Amino acid sequence: MQKIIYFILKYKEHFVFLGFVFVSLSFILLGDINKIGGFRSIVVATLGWIQKRVFLIPNVPALKSENSALRELNFNLSQKVINARVAEIENQTLRKMLQMKQRLDLPAEVSEVVGAVSIDLRNFIILDKGKNSGISPMMTVRNDAGLVGIVVACGSNYSLVELITNANVKVPALVLRSGVLGTINWDGSGSLLLRDVAKFMDVRVGDTIVTSKFSLKYVPFVPIGVVVKKEDEEGELFTKVVVKPFVNFSFLEEVFVLKKTVDPELYKLMHEYEQRVLLLSKEFPQKGIKLNPNQLMKEKRKQDSLNKLNNK
Repeated sequence: MQKIIYFILKYKEHFVFLGFVFVSLSFILLGDINKIGGFRSIVVATLGWIQKRVFLIPNVPALKSENSALRELNFNLSQKVINARVAEIENQTLRKMLQMKQRLDLPAEVSEVVGAVSIDLRNFIILDKGKNSGISPMMTVRNDAGLVGIVVACGSNYSLVELITNANVKVPALVLRSGVLGTINWDGSGSLLLRDVAKFMDVRVGDTIVTSKFSLKYVPFVPIGVVVKKEDEEGELFTKVVVKPFVNFSFLEEVFVLKKTVDPELYKLMHEYEQRVLLLSKEFPQKGIKLNPNQLMKEKRKQDSLNKLNNK
């Protein structure tokens, strides 16, 4: 230890000189290089080379910039993690509140489209499977993209499917994001219209439309299309919502028949009610009577009550 102290005291002038040199060079490095030249430029370049090779002299401005960028990145990542956790908690809370049960996938029969026909200006496709494959009327038909139609008639080996691209077809629908209910109806060209949507309803361009769980015919939550236009007309209570279907109806090759139907009793009641409405429409065409699902359910309850009285 004494030797080290003796060495420092012996060459103290040299150590002081080296200290001043180091401080001077540091001040030169931190200065504006555009305002210095000659010898100072050479010194700065030399120190830069030494810093790059040895990493002894820190670049303070670069370190500050790097730390600032890292702090910003850390903030963004932290915020995303928090948002994901909040969304997960909200999802779990909503599921508990609504007592939502996990929806199981329905059994489906893969079938090939072997023909297309038009009957009374209504569009149908023919499938290569029928009753022998477990297919029956009132089964929903879709492909990998979305809703195609519904089975209306079956033979032993073939089925007739009515497409949703028919003016008389009305599909109860749901806006997946906001829960707004409406009715999907073909506009006669290449698009679908979401009808019965009031102007104040929360429907936006880009919203996904699916079949409603209140439908009497179609399996719920089958994709239909996406909203591409929303127009409010003056003097009208309802807004015009144009939906682009997910399915390309001019190129149907393979479809899936979802093996789920409505209650046969409800199907019979619905058919009888439709026939009654058609007769009333012919007798009173000026009134424009339409099929009302609520009225249909009332008719079913009335018929159930009558059946109970007859059984007694």
